Amino acid sequence: MLDLFSYITFGASALFFTLFTNYYTMVSVIILDVSLNIFEYIILIKTTIIEKLDDEYGLLYFYLILYIWISSMVIYYLTTYVFNIDAVSYIIAMVVVVSQLFFSLFVYSINKKIRQDKLSLQQINDLKIYTQQLESSQRSLRKFKHDYQNMLLSLKLSAKKSHDKELIDKLAEYSSKTLEDKVLWQFNDVDNVKDELLKSLFISKLNRIFQDNIQYSFECRDVIDSLSNKYNAFDIIRILGITYDNAIEESLELGDEARIDTMVYRENGELEIEIKNRCRITDLIIQDMRKSGFTTKKNHDGLGLANIEELSQPYNDIFINYQIKDGWFTFLMVMSI
Repeated sequence: MLDLFSYITFGASALFFTLFTNYYTMVSVIILDVSLNIFEYIILIKTTIIEKLDDEYGLLYFYLILYIWISSMVIYYLTTYVFNIDAVSYIIAMVVVVSQLFFSLFVYSINKKIRQDKLSLQQINDLKIYTQQLESSQRSLRKFKHDYQNMLLSLKLSAKKSHDKELIDKLAEYSSKTLEDKVLWQFNDVDNVKDELLKSLFISKLNRIFQDNIQYSFECRDVIDSLSNKYNAFDIIRILGITYDNAIEESLELGDEARIDTMVYRENGELEIEIKNRCRITDLIIQDMRKSGFTTKKNHDGLGLANIEELSQPYNDIFINYQIKDGWFTFLMVMSI
């Protein structure tokens, strides 16, 4: 890819040099090529161009660059060899090319946004189906627990009448293992979240926390009907998802002492969501954690809090705060509802 850019920049330099001098020596070409390659290095390495070429939309991005280059070559050929027009006309033609560049970048950004929204929508739909199935299974399990406890109570009374202490002890032990509260989710508070996207997120993340054997709690005493239409729901879900993922990763590193607590409040037209988790390092500086690339994990890109900052940037009425105190990392988000 760098070789291609070298060829493009060299070709552009040669065209520019030819246009204004009509000739160039080998020495001048070498000097110009070295200078432009240094400039090329700064542009490609010190900016996000290479990163864009490596992401999932890199092929489209590359085609746009190639399109601009071919357009400039065609215009140069037509103005120099076909119509033989002067430098001013050539500059005007190049302005047209630059205009095409901005238009192409606009098309690229729109296309990328559409594809991202489609992907997010598909992921949300898959998540909703999964959480609906999971919630249904848990409700059936709770119903079974209720019926099973009634059956055990009858058996226990029968065993007492026959004075069979051994049977009573076995029933009690079996009931304790089978109906352990830890195995049965308590969805009562999650039921208060009526917004499908929020509810799906909470259930999926709590399920992951449960599967990873991390201690947790979830509290939502107020009914949360829906998020405000002023927010892109995908942004809110991504912010909370990143926060949960960071908390889970830290908890897995922490071990048996790990715990994640979630509290959701609704008061005076505002929705407050607090997610806190125990953490290993308590002397971190929040400002450093907000920077892109910061991480305490090996082989990790460190984009968590930086992504949260970027996602919340368009909304003036979303308040996000982080705090590290007494071995706990606390995330707080306040927004209108």
